[in-house]
Amino acid sequence: MAPLVLMLTSFSCDKDDDLEVLEATATLMWTGDYAVDGCGFSIYLNDQYYKPDNERVIGEEFKQNESYTVRIKYTLPPKPMECTCGWGVHKRSAIRLLSVKEA
Repeated sequence: MAPLVLMLTSFSCDKDDDLEVLEATATLMWTGDYAVDGCGFSIYLNDQYYKPDNERVIGEEFKQNESYTVRIKYTLPPKPMECTCGWGVHKRSAIRLLSVKEA
């Protein structure tokens, strides 16, 4: 019997690949560490608050003050996200940050 060879292929099913990359000036807010009932970072953009779904791309230097005016490149995922912080679970519009620079 010939050995059975399985071919494993990686397919991208991430619909975010099709999202438009946008640029804007926004307000980046630091609300505190999750470990001490903070909610990490929030972005205020176009009269709406967003929760970054990838906070790790935001530099530690932005944890020094409560808010910064920043220039961002981003996409807007179609689904809101839930985050557990402060006193409960919050549902917020998600934002995926591609770059963050102080304006």
